[in-house]
Amino acid sequence: MENKPAFKKNLRDQPWDWKTKNEYEEVTVRQQPYVHMQYRHVYDGKDFDIYDPRYTRLKSSDWEAFRDPKKFWYTTYVNNRKKLAEEIENGFNYADQLGIIQNLSPQWADAIRDLYTPLRHLEYGENVQMQYVIRYALGSAIEQCATYQAYDKTGRAQWISQWAINMQEHHGDFLDHGKQVLLNEPAFQLLRSYVEEILITEDWAEVLVAENLTLDLLLGNLMYREFNGEAVKRGDAHLSMLNFVITKQLDWHRDWAFSFFKLLAQDQAESRWDYLKALGYEEWEGDYRWGRTLSDPRETPEVTLSNVEIIQEWVDKWYPRAFEAVLALAPLFDKHGIDLNLPETLKKIEEEAIIPIYKKNKLPFKPYEIAYN
Repeated sequence: MENKPAFKKNLRDQPWDWKTKNEYEEVTVRQQPYVHMQYRHVYDGKDFDIYDPRYTRLKSSDWEAFRDPKKFWYTTYVNNRKKLAEEIENGFNYADQLGIIQNLSPQWADAIRDLYTPLRHLEYGENVQMQYVIRYALGSAIEQCATYQAYDKTGRAQWISQWAINMQEHHGDFLDHGKQVLLNEPAFQLLRSYVEEILITEDWAEVLVAENLTLDLLLGNLMYREFNGEAVKRGDAHLSMLNFVITKQLDWHRDWAFSFFKLLAQDQAESRWDYLKALGYEEWEGDYRWGRTLSDPRETPEVTLSNVEIIQEWVDKWYPRAFEAVLALAPLFDKHGIDLNLPETLKKIEEEAIIPIYKKNKLPFKPYEIAYN
């Protein structure tokens, strides 16, 4: 009797089976190749495969086990974002037709010119490094979420640009002014530096911590939620509609990233090559990658820290810096008379929006200590 190859596995042994499989999984899982690679990187100085577990310190027993809580795939994502784009377009049209934009006070226009317009550059910078995640992430479901988040950030940069164009029809220059604020305003330099450092972060999973688990929770909740209260007070439905739609994107970015890190925190993988067992290649003799062109990757020294310890290291590194970078905006809030006590507001965001999500997903978190004068 013919024996089946050792690497063949029944589909029912996978994270899904025929009883639970859905359209999202049908079109998402197992697209990324893990063996039989056609080529490798030449220019990055590493003798790694094109999809290689050594591009992150985290370990997984199955990179294909992750599932997006929203179950977005191309068609469902595009249909959902089309509705959000229509909300933005309608909101901008209503604000223009009702005269809301031209009737905003000069003082308020000056405030949001300084505080809001530079955000488009920060969103674009985060989008650029999310494309790095897309390139090096393992697992097609993970890469898919990163792709759609990059689209969202590009879209936000464009929406803010469109909002600025609407504003400068009645209130002077916005776009060029926003760029100069980002480059020269002291209050924005820590944020600018933060995003620039994300751009040179090599571990793709650490990039997700630096964006989704830290900065976006603080800056996103501040500028797109808390700041919206000020917009409503000033009768600025033009800005408040934009913020309202953006928060729907932020909620998904938060949820998929925390689901991903929760999965890895619970994973007991001991080696970055354990995932090959889930694929059925544990006893595989190998091709050019193992023992021929490359040395056996299973001989690569492993990080001794657990996934939880690595995640904690990254959160401890990035969260205080994100907090300080956002807190540095306080002089601009004071300059324009914005009725928001920034230290108290950020602590409120931490207590109400950040600590609960970390606890829910059982991830390590240390609140930022701030001294009140």
